[in-house]
Amino acid sequence: MQQRLPKAVSRACLAIAGAIAVMVAGAFLPVPGPRLALAEESVMNWRGTLPQARPRAEAPAYRARRRIEIAPRYPDDSTLGLHMPALKVDVPILADAHAPLVAIIGDSLADALNFGFEGDPGLRGSYRLVHRTSSASGLVRADYFSWPQTLATLLAENRDLAVLVIMIGLNDRQPIRVGDQTLEPLSEGWREDYRNRVDALLTLARDAKVPVIWVGLPLMRSPRLSDDLKALNTLIRERVAIFGQTFVETVDAFADASGGFSANGPDVMGDTVRLRGSDGIHFTPAGQRKLAFFTDRAVSRILSDRPAPALADLPAPSPVVAPGGLSPQVRLPATLAPNWNATPGGIVIAPSRPPIGETRPISPARQANSLLDRTNPTYGDTLNRNLFDRGLAPAARPGRSDDHGWR
Repeated sequence: MQQRLPKAVSRACLAIAGAIAVMVAGAFLPVPGPRLALAEESVMNWRGTLPQARPRAEAPAYRARRRIEIAPRYPDDSTLGLHMPALKVDVPILADAHAPLVAIIGDSLADALNFGFEGDPGLRGSYRLVHRTSSASGLVRADYFSWPQTLATLLAENRDLAVLVIMIGLNDRQPIRVGDQTLEPLSEGWREDYRNRVDALLTLARDAKVPVIWVGLPLMRSPRLSDDLKALNTLIRERVAIFGQTFVETVDAFADASGGFSANGPDVMGDTVRLRGSDGIHFTPAGQRKLAFFTDRAVSRILSDRPAPALADLPAPSPVVAPGGLSPQVRLPATLAPNWNATPGGIVIAPSRPPIGETRPISPARQANSLLDRTNPTYGDTLNRNLFDRGLAPAARPGRSDDHGWR
């Protein structure tokens, strides 16, 4: 006879079996929708979840490749240890060997004038320049520097001198000693002795038959110095005019609108620049070129009035001769050999053909006292008559470009 279990135990077993059955059945059932969030993180979800499929990524849109315009960087010379010095090539502008020879003499202002000529490429290439300058010199202190002796040597060394340019007087505001007598600057005796010193230079140039251009002294910042130099300009201008030479005024060229000193002014291009130095006496490079500009006008005028050299005085051109080391196997064609003249140094190039072809007179020369006496020309030449009256072209010569007999 079977024993029957107590009711409490049997109920507990049934409850456990039901729970197990529910758990097994829930593990195989699909869970719709996304996983639900737990109300409380401390409570573990006992329901299992299936892995979700990942969303498919969209294909990226096409983008044109960006072109890189930056050049690739390479190591420069400094990183490689190469240091090249900065090169500056100055091409010298040489004057023609037959260009006029111009001499410039004087004190520091004449030195500035020479710099103006050399600083202008146009003037530097137009003249052959020679200068004799001494900054602290003048006509008063002959014991310090003798200009008559220097000029005589210059004229003897340069027989082909075309123009002599003189600019002097800045340092001549000094007393002149004549024997035991001292002449004060710009006194009457001083002026008379200074005229003789100016005449000495002009006489040397006249005896050498060289035209002289005496450049006047400009305004200075010091009013007293400007007044003294104006008096010197007046004295020198009179002597230059007596000798028939040229005097170049510079006062107005470097003065302002009111006629006073101005450190700034228009240059040779018309631009307002600084023309005078900080000492109020000398010139800046722009002022030097402007001083040379006004002097060049006088030089060009003198050279244009000078008569042109005769053809016999010009140097004869050297003949164009082939090198003397030609090989003896070189032979000329038989048709050209009679027209070529052999010389000891080689072969002289044959004379060129006339620049034009054959010429014929249309009619004999006729003279008439008026247009009414003229008559229509009569062509005595058959070739001219056929060409002008009948319009017939002359027959082609054999070998000429219009000879088509070879066809």
